[in-house]
Amino acid sequence: MSDLTDISYYRLDEIKREFLKYAPAYAQDEARIAIEKIYELQRDGVIRDGLYYVVLMDLVGSTKFAAEYGNKEAIDRIEFFIRNSFQALNDSNVSNVSLFVKEIGDAVLYVFQHFLDIIRWRSAFNSYLGAAPRRRMEVRTCIHIGEVSLTGVNPLSLAVSQTFKMEKTVEAGAIVLTDPAYNVAWPTIARAYHGFEDYGAVELDGYPEPVQLHRLTVNDNDDLKRIVEEVL
Repeated sequence: MSDLTDISYYRLDEIKREFLKYAPAYAQDEARIAIEKIYELQRDGVIRDGLYYVVLMDLVGSTKFAAEYGNKEAIDRIEFFIRNSFQALNDSNVSNVSLFVKEIGDAVLYVFQHFLDIIRWRSAFNSYLGAAPRRRMEVRTCIHIGEVSLTGVNPLSLAVSQTFKMEKTVEAGAIVLTDPAYNVAWPTIARAYHGFEDYGAVELDGYPEPVQLHRLTVNDNDDLKRIVEEVL
């Protein structure tokens, strides 16, 4: 029986191998840059298990796009989406661990230590939306929080499963937090309470009652950048 006070540590060279293993072949260059930024942030050479924001961003309307333009263009579009999710991480000035976990079809899963780093990343990603093949992309962003084990950079924690459960309740363009994530995140932005609006509720395994959802209020295309600048 393991000691409950034990803390798990993972060498960054091991994390790097797994990180690049799960990154798509067409996004290896971007992924390599992203993991090198983690090296710079983690001077002690380890990434720890612990409490993380779990962020699922997915491309809305992929099936409809494929029906209209065909499989080849749909695949190109998904690859553009995933590759630029990496590039957005490289472009943003993140201050804590911000780690790609894996791609899932037309979605990407990341973990972040700090809410403002999520906003920095999503703000940077917005700059790529208009350059998408054929037409502008629409994405939705689901944010939850929970204990995550980074073994193999492929966490199978309850928090990850819960994040996927909320996906279909979130509309295109929305950035939506579960109530637990909201309660941790809202003090990090200057807008605090008035920066969010109620967004209904969703049933999540492990909770006896439906979990309240909160949508980040975004007024225009530059508002995410503005939210970050307001707290500097």
